[in-house]
Order: sequence, then structure tokens, then C-alpha cells
Amino acid sequence: MPTPLTPLLLPLGLAIFSGCDAPKTGTPPQFDAARAWKHLETQVAFGPRPAGSQALEKTRVFLMDTLRASGLKPVREHFKSPTPKGELAFANVYADLPAQDPAAEWIILGSHFDTKHAEARFPEPFLGANDAGSSTAVLLELAHALARQGARELNYRFLFLDGEEAVLWDWAGEDNTYGSRHHAAELKKSGMAARVRAFILLDMVGDKDLQLMRDSYSDRRLLDMFFASGRELGYKRHVDGRAQEILDDHLSFMAVGIPSVDLIDLDYGPFNSFWHTPKDTLENCSQASLEVVGRIVLTTLPKVEKEFRRSR
Repeated sequence: MPTPLTPLLLPLGLAIFSGCDAPKTGTPPQFDAARAWKHLETQVAFGPRPAGSQALEKTRVFLMDTLRASGLKPVREHFKSPTPKGELAFANVYADLPAQDPAAEWIILGSHFDTKHAEARFPEPFLGANDAGSSTAVLLELAHALARQGARELNYRFLFLDGEEAVLWDWAGEDNTYGSRHHAAELKKSGMAARVRAFILLDMVGDKDLQLMRDSYSDRRLLDMFFASGRELGYKRHVDGRAQEILDDHLSFMAVGIPSVDLIDLDYGPFNSFWHTPKDTLENCSQASLEVVGRIVLTTLPKVEKEFRRSR
């Protein structure tokens, strides 16, 4: 990308709140599913959002504006990468929420925000409401809820990843996960990877018939914690889905030694007929599913902070 890479690690303890939307310290975080749904509608209104497109840049601006409105200071992480169609420019977006203790470790919450390059495969537009509009909408609302609550036991990074989808139709080799591979490599190079205690990935969480799967690659302890929270909240039917090895952005963070989990439902629509097709639309998604995932994550984060932080 044309501008220099923004330094990955912001100074710890940096004040990041601004404007009238100041945090309410001590207030339990609440997930607003209606606001998350509006975030999803906004993304879908931009149309198809493959990497390098004007629609994805509009999405990126929307992400940054929304994070600012939550009192956070978003950062563009520019980079270029070779692809089967030549070198392309990408840009992740992230915003940090500093902990009470400047020396605290980190948790990263992530979602990709690009859609499949589908122009040559389908005559109709591929809107990607579930993949990945739903997880991006949930992550935006999680960032808002946590920022409103104020500083926590650990530092948080809300990470929106570009280039998860392959440039060609088939996922093969390194034609995928461009944004997560770049960000994870920068974490390792800066030394920050050793201080990240967990990476929590959200992907395809808007299905009306939501059941989060047991990804075989995910950290078992993390996955069990999130699913236990789901059962505690009365969402038993939405967790403990079938086991499968899932290739996704979390593998990039696992590769640099960060415990990672993928909260995902790959079974989208009857016989998985909506995934990577023009049927991935708003009418095949559910606001209730966004709320389920948002509440599960907010309920589990204090447990992750306690169980995954290193004792000093």
C-alpha cells in the first residue's frame, strides 16, 4: 500500500478515548444486537467488498468512523502482498483499548471484513452478509460495549482483517489470509506476540440456524470456555456443533505461538447452499444470532482474562 506501515504497538497507557462518548467505568458491558444489525445492513449496502475494491475502502472508512464514535482511535495497517493476480495493496484496521495496568498482556478479537471475489463465478452480486458482514458487525458492537465499560484487566485489540478470502476462486497455498498473516508476522517481529494471551476469531456468525462448530485446530481450552458460557446463557443449541478442521485467520496467529479460537458456523443454509453464493444476503441472517454470539463473547472474556494471563 502507498503509505508507510503504522507502528503496530501503540504506547501502553495511551489515552484513546475522545469526544462525548466517554467510557462508563464499572458498568457491565451490554451487547446491543439492534445496533450490530444496523452495522450489518450498512456493510451490505456497499455491495460486494472484495480486497482492493472501492466498496471495501468504503467499508474500511465506515469501520474507522464507527470505532471513533465509540471513543477509540483506529489505525490503518497498510501493506502490499503478491497474489496470483499480481501485487495488491491491503489495509487492516485495528483499535486498542489499554488495560488498567500498563504492563498487562493482550487479548485480540478479530474478524475479516472482505468478501469473496465472485464476479467471474456468479452473474448476481455476492453481498457477503454472513461472510463476513455478520462477524464484522458483532466485533464493532463488542468494541463499543467494551470501550464504554472502560479499562479491563488486560489490553484489548479489535482487529478487522483484509484479504482473508482468496483472490482466485479456490483457497489454495498462500492465496488467502493476507491480512492475518501480515498482522501476526508484525506481532512476532515487534515482540508483542509473546504478550498476546489469546486471539478470538469471529466468522460466519449470522446464520438463522446458528450452531458454532468445534474447530479441530482451535485451542481446546478456549473453545470449551466459550461453549460453556453458551450453555450457561441458555444457548445450548447454538454451541457444540460438529467437529471439523477449519482453515481460517486464526491459523496465522497460532503459527506465531498465540492460543487461538475460531467461533464459526460453516453450515450456512440448507446443505450449506448459501455459503459463497449470491444467497448470502440479509434475509438469510438473523439479528438474534448476532446477539447470541455477542453475549457469549462478553460473558467469556473475564474468564479468558483470568485463566490465560500469566502470573507475575
